[in-house]
Amino acid sequence: MEHLDACAQTRNYGCRIRQYIYQGIAMLSLENQKIKVVFALGKGADIVEFLYKPTDIDFMWHSFNELNNVNHVQTIPAAEGSFLDTYVGGWQELCPTYGSRAMYCGGSIGAHGEACLYPWDAQILQDTREYVEVKLTLRTTRSPFLLEKTVGLQENEARLALHQKITNLGSVTQDFMWAHHPAFGVPFLDDSVRLHLKGTPRVTVPEATIAHRCPFAKETTGVWPTLPGRDGRAVDMSRAYAPNDKLYMEYFISELAEGRYELVNHHMGLGMRMSWDPSVFRYLWVWGLYCGIEEYPWYGRAYVMAVEPWSSMPADFETAQKNGTVLHLAANAWKETDFTAEVFQQEDR
Repeated sequence: MEHLDACAQTRNYGCRIRQYIYQGIAMLSLENQKIKVVFALGKGADIVEFLYKPTDIDFMWHSFNELNNVNHVQTIPAAEGSFLDTYVGGWQELCPTYGSRAMYCGGSIGAHGEACLYPWDAQILQDTREYVEVKLTLRTTRSPFLLEKTVGLQENEARLALHQKITNLGSVTQDFMWAHHPAFGVPFLDDSVRLHLKGTPRVTVPEATIAHRCPFAKETTGVWPTLPGRDGRAVDMSRAYAPNDKLYMEYFISELAEGRYELVNHHMGLGMRMSWDPSVFRYLWVWGLYCGIEEYPWYGRAYVMAVEPWSSMPADFETAQKNGTVLHLAANAWKETDFTAEVFQQEDR
């Protein structure tokens, strides 16, 4: 049940904040007239709902896993960690590593790092009809970082603003990786969805992602948005495919012209615009799982497209260190950056 103060109970318009417990997990919601954004504070501060109220469309993918699955008893610990067992979809922050499990300065960190698994603290900074703002914080356990993000909504704007800060609490310089992992699903996702980018960036399908139902037979690279597939025909990398296509593909986009993309459902005329600092997040990783994997943990039931700003390539900490794409922080130093997510209708562009 939600716990509201007297002022919040009487304010039924404009911006508002709710804090409550769902299935034993601390939750936080920010909303205004246009959008509602729900954070699972007790599980990585994941954004588990990004609802556009005028059309009643939630952009986030909702997994077959329940949110109450976070503290379940495992039959045996997974070699890659607990991320997949507890993945409920939505939008995660990944840090200080992501992708495969990593040895981090002598400590072992599971797939997709620490930030997406631990509980975050929340401090309300402003709660008015015109504007709401909350500061979320986390101290990682197997790495020496303090993560802070201040999230805010303005009245009548369909835009979530995030100001992020990461601090190295250690006494020596630390390498790290940093990413956002927003996964989009039904009802927003269908085969009319297109990823729009400016310029002519490069797109690469890495060898490690080649699998059954992937339209590529080997590592392939070229100029966005098309690549030659297994049969020599052009594969449009900018589009989402239908569930009946039974496809799977993962690829990364580099040499971005700007830190921004638009993911648009052209049937609905509705889109999500993500904006960030490209000096921090230099790559986009696209995960297209169109019911194309029939093994653990998907079993043919995952219809999802994730478009993820990444700091480093590839999704392996040791390799990213060797190729010089990891980020660095000196002892007691910090890095700050801004990130926004905005819903738009095509007639408003």
